[in-house]
Amino acid sequence: MKFRKSVLSVAVLAGMLSLAGCDDETIYITEEVPVTPEPTINMGANALVTFKDMDLTRYVNPFIGTGNLGNTYPGATTPHGMVQLSPNNGSNGWEYISGYYYHDARVIGFSHTHLSGAGAGDLNDILVMPINTRSDYMLNEGASTLNVEASRFQHKNEAATAGYYAVWLDDYDIKAELTASDRVGVHRYTFPQDEKSEIIVNLGFKINWDYTAESHFEWDKETNTLSGHRFSDGWAPSQKEFFVMEFDKPIKNIRFEYYDKDAKGYVPAAEGTTVFTKQYARAYVEFDTSASGLTVEAKLALSNTGIGADSASGASLNMTEVAGKNFDQVRKATTAQWEKELGKIRVEGDIEYKQTFYSALYHSLLGQTIHSDLDGRYRQVMQGRGAYPDGTNANGETVSDPLIDKVRTADANKDGRADFVRYDTFSLWDTYRSVQPLSSIIEPDRLADVVLSMLSYAEETWVDHNGITKHGRLPEWTFKGNETGMMMGMHSTPVIADVLTKGSLEKRMVDLGFTAEERADIKERLIDAMIKDARKDSAVDSINEYVTKGYKSAKLRVGDGDLWAHSPFESSWTASYSLEYAYNDWTIAQAIKAVKGEDAPEYKEFADRSNNWMAQFDFNGKKYKGWFKARDTHGNFIDADWVDPDTGKAVGKDWRPDMFNYAFTESNGWQYSFSVQHDIHGLIDLMTEFDQTLDSTAQRGELFAERLDEYWSTYPDRNAGDNQFPIFNTGNVGQHVQGNEPDHHVPYLYNYVGQPWKGQAAIAAATNICYDNTPDGICGNDDFGTMSSWFVFRAIGFYPVSASSGVYEIGTPMFDKATINVGNGKTFNVEAENVSRENIFIQSATFNGKTFDRTYLTHDEIMNGGTLAFVMGKEPNKSWGTGQDSTPPDLGVGQFLHSAEMPN
Repeated sequence: MKFRKSVLSVAVLAGMLSLAGCDDETIYITEEVPVTPEPTINMGANALVTFKDMDLTRYVNPFIGTGNLGNTYPGATTPHGMVQLSPNNGSNGWEYISGYYYHDARVIGFSHTHLSGAGAGDLNDILVMPINTRSDYMLNEGASTLNVEASRFQHKNEAATAGYYAVWLDDYDIKAELTASDRVGVHRYTFPQDEKSEIIVNLGFKINWDYTAESHFEWDKETNTLSGHRFSDGWAPSQKEFFVMEFDKPIKNIRFEYYDKDAKGYVPAAEGTTVFTKQYARAYVEFDTSASGLTVEAKLALSNTGIGADSASGASLNMTEVAGKNFDQVRKATTAQWEKELGKIRVEGDIEYKQTFYSALYHSLLGQTIHSDLDGRYRQVMQGRGAYPDGTNANGETVSDPLIDKVRTADANKDGRADFVRYDTFSLWDTYRSVQPLSSIIEPDRLADVVLSMLSYAEETWVDHNGITKHGRLPEWTFKGNETGMMMGMHSTPVIADVLTKGSLEKRMVDLGFTAEERADIKERLIDAMIKDARKDSAVDSINEYVTKGYKSAKLRVGDGDLWAHSPFESSWTASYSLEYAYNDWTIAQAIKAVKGEDAPEYKEFADRSNNWMAQFDFNGKKYKGWFKARDTHGNFIDADWVDPDTGKAVGKDWRPDMFNYAFTESNGWQYSFSVQHDIHGLIDLMTEFDQTLDSTAQRGELFAERLDEYWSTYPDRNAGDNQFPIFNTGNVGQHVQGNEPDHHVPYLYNYVGQPWKGQAAIAAATNICYDNTPDGICGNDDFGTMSSWFVFRAIGFYPVSASSGVYEIGTPMFDKATINVGNGKTFNVEAENVSRENIFIQSATFNGKTFDRTYLTHDEIMNGGTLAFVMGKEPNKSWGTGQDSTPPDLGVGQFLHSAEMPN
């Protein structure tokens, strides 16, 4: 059925909010679907997919985000699973970063690793595709090495839910079904009768930023197994994926092919080959369907450490996860895993929102993926690219930094034994804002393991080929044991501060049996790792200049070409550094305070540094005064008529706050004007100080509130010739960009100036412009659940403006009731009487039966359990939450040490 769109008209803030939803295809699970009889999806003639044991998973629609810019995938995985078994369309490009784009109805197979919602493409390891003689349809888009068998399909014959995917391949009349355990992908292919039916295992397949370095197969005829590895290079510099594949039906034959560069095509390997290694290689595994149709189940276990043998290590050991289980048993177990995780938050109310909610919660659990084998071993890449440690790459070319990688053990207390699950896939510039804060409530033990995983990155030490000892760092953007260096900031620090200040790391270490001495040592090591990264001469970008000056200076680009093709500066993010690093400094200070106390000299060091955001605030300006702006190498703010003091060259354009890529990360001056999450009260005070230079009677917070109003009501000029409008600028309400992360906290800032009803309207506007229960239903890159976890927080009625602070600003609830399992037999309940799509305004509230008038909660209040009850209405209540004691607390610490160096 087609659901009614959630278009809400709210006359507030002088009509500034334009609310709209997206339009797209029909959704798959509707209000009419009961728990019993079990829901079914028609997959074509004689092909019926049946779901069992589905309570909450029936509300999950994995197709949300697979269209538009969401970049999610619809395939089968477990919560945080190592395996993401999902379909591939076979095309390159932005829309295909996850391997699958909903508006392309072709499939070339199903690969075992995928990135969910990322802005860069990689993975898609080990492509599997069933074929027969009924079609010779091929795809060869973008590279001669692709040239793969393909099939068309229809979305009406496609189905997905948490842990399960199925599709009918029209060209072959084959039903394909996928499920997965944590480390094993499980396939089921139903073949019709045909003179020749095969399952292709393609190790050479590559798209987007990824390329294959080496493909290796081993066919063991006695055990009916195929094993091998795929080594690849791409966004992550070096990836080694080993596998073991078991089949439940006898293999009739396997033939191998490889790409021959001279022939410029694929040629067969010698007949009788059982061990085969080439750069681009694939195996055709044949089954006997000459007399009748056949259903083949195949299990493929992954490992980044090795193939292993005898269930003792590597992929062979990981295969034991599904030992003795058939496809349906694995699917049932995976459904149970998802039911357990999704069941940590139960919501009641609006059915479409309920489906969007559980799909968002599902997406929030796809990142922070398992990286270690069942025995705790994992591969860590220290330096180099590709797969060859001899100083060459896959093309035989000499490289300057040959590969150095090692197999490690997840051993936090250094006793020689594995003790935690090693996680990876840390998209931290995005996820620190909402994914990890959500984890801290519903899965704190796992978040503690994530932090121990981060520590393992920081403590890597190795000697390079020149004999120089090198050291690791805390993750910035990592996956598959690699640091990619993508984005900016030190955003491991808020996650580490979270588990230290809230006690979840301590609890986890006690559960692991660590001694008091071991627990203290690990905490000290985490503090040391953060401090090491944040001081001079670390691997953190521009840290030396930031530590010395309090900011990173902007330098004009030198060279030919249009300066405005991207940015006039060498770095288009210069002004963002002090804002982001100051927040990181604040989190480091909080972590030091939790472990060493406020008397530790390091605490004062980083508490003071947390005020460096002030170094970017310009009291002056020819046209725009009182804004964050970039500063040049002489310390002057870059404003109208600015001339670079180093080159003598002028930009030729006047600064405006709506100009994208003018010194702000994927944003403009409007969006970063509120990016001081750790010290909103300090930002209000500074803006008030500036305001009073213009009008001595100006009241505290007056300018801040006016800027917020203007932020929501003023749209950037998309036609301005000097303003690059980036692809990230989606989900617009005024200057607000819900489709990208820097703006996510802004709707909640009205709480700080006693105008929470405006925030409630803004939150509803951001929701309705960006989220929808359709494939196009996430308006920007989901970035491993960041967009989705914002929606989860929004739906339950609060959000962490400062991610690791333990303070959650109240917004507007979406459901009649939300029940959060916070552990220890306790629940935190949010009830909303009269809530609806129109009734978004809080009229009154009680907490555990007592009148509640403040606009924030604390982490302890949530984790101790209780009931927060709202009464909702259609019109704003401009008296609720407006008292002096109602605003969120002041979190600012330390002093700004660079005030004397600021321009007059």
